[in-house]
Amino acid sequence: MNIPLFLFCGGASIHGMDLPKPLMKIRGGKSLLSYFLIHIQHYRPSMPSSITLLCDTGQEEAFEADLRGFSYPVPIRIQACGHRTSTFEKFTWALRENASLGSPVQFGYPDIFSFEDFTEPPKEAWVLDSSIHISAAALTSRFPRLIVDVYSNKIKGISNYTSSVPANPMYVFGGDMWGKFDQLLALTEEFLAHTSTHSPSLEFDFFSWLVNLDMMNCQMMYGERMWVDSSRDVNMLLAKTGEV
Repeated sequence: MNIPLFLFCGGASIHGMDLPKPLMKIRGGKSLLSYFLIHIQHYRPSMPSSITLLCDTGQEEAFEADLRGFSYPVPIRIQACGHRTSTFEKFTWALRENASLGSPVQFGYPDIFSFEDFTEPPKEAWVLDSSIHISAAALTSRFPRLIVDVYSNKIKGISNYTSSVPANPMYVFGGDMWGKFDQLLALTEEFLAHTSTHSPSLEFDFFSWLVNLDMMNCQMMYGERMWVDSSRDVNMLLAKTGEV
C-alpha cells in the first residue's frame, strides 16, 4: 500500500562516530541510510507515498548533506524531534506534528533489511478495526537446537532442524508498525496519562500496554531479515548485496 513511512533515525554509530547510526558510512562514502533507501526501492512491491526521517534537533543539516544529489521516486523529508530524544519520543512527536494527515501510516527503522518478504497486513485488517499491527520474525540461529531436560539440565538430544519457524512461541519484533494516525495519537496520549514509567520505551513499555489492552496483532515475516547492529552485520549486508 502507498502510505507514508516514518523512519526512526536515531541510535549511536557502530563505529563510535559522532553521527546517528543511519548516517555512518559503510562503503565508498555511502551511508547506511542510502543503502536502506535503495534497498526498499528494489525490494518493496509498492513504494510508500512519502518517507519522513525522524532525527534529533541539530542533525537536520547532516541528513540533508547525506541526501544531497540523491534521486528518489518519492518525497523524502527530514523532521527534527527535539534534543537527544528516544524512539518513543520521536514517535509521539511525529504523531502530534502530523495529526492533521489522519491517514494510515507505517513506522520503521532504517537498519533492518528484509529480503524476499515485504508482507503487509491486509488493508481491512488494520484500517477498519482498532488494532495496531507490528511485524514479527521467528527466532533463528546458526547453531543446532538442543533438547534439554529442564529438571536435570541434561542434554537429551540435538537437532539440525532449521525451519524458519522453530517449534516455540518466541518471536522477535520485526521493526514495522502499522496503524492510523488519529488512533495512534489517541493511544499514546492515553498511555502517557496512565503510565508511571519515567522515559517509557516504544518497543517494550508502550507495546506491553497495547498487549494488555488486547489491541496488538502481528504480521508474521518468514523471509530473510537482517538487523545491522555490528560491523559483522555491515559486512554481511555488503556480501548480501554483492558489494564485497
